[in-house]
Amino acid sequence: MTLIPNSDLTAKVSSVLGREVKSYGKQFLFDGCNETCWNSDQGTPQWIAVQFVKDMAVTHFEIQFQGGFAAKNICLQRMSVDTGVAKVETVKTYYPDDINAIQTFLLPNSPLMTDNLKFLFPESTDMFGRIIVYRLNLYQDS
Repeated sequence: MTLIPNSDLTAKVSSVLGREVKSYGKQFLFDGCNETCWNSDQGTPQWIAVQFVKDMAVTHFEIQFQGGFAAKNICLQRMSVDTGVAKVETVKTYYPDDINAIQTFLLPNSPLMTDNLKFLFPESTDMFGRIIVYRLNLYQDS
C-alpha cells in the first residue's frame, strides 16, 4: 500500500471556520504537519470531497480529528455515472472514536476503484457541529 500523493488529488470542503482559509483551509488536510488543520465552521453536515486525477485502487484511509471536534460517524460516498445519470453511492459508514490519535479504516471490497470520494460528517461531537481534522491520508494498492 502506498500513500496517494497530494499531486494526484484535489479537495473541496463544506466550510472553513470564520472563512479563515489561510489559517484553517483544506490545504492543511494533506500537508503532514501536526500543527495545522482543517477546521470547519459550525453546522451540520460537514464534508470533505476528494477528486483524484485518475481512477485509483483505494484500500484504506487514515484520519486524525481533534478530540471534542470529531465526527460521530463518517459516511463514505462516491459519485458514479450510470447511463449518463450521476448517482451518489454510499460505500460504508464508519464510527471513529472521539480522540486525537490517527485512526485507520479499511474500505470494503478493497481495493475500491474510483476517481472520487466524499467523507460526509452528519454529526459532530462538538455541540455546534464543528469538525477539526489534522490529517487525512488516502492509500492505494501499489
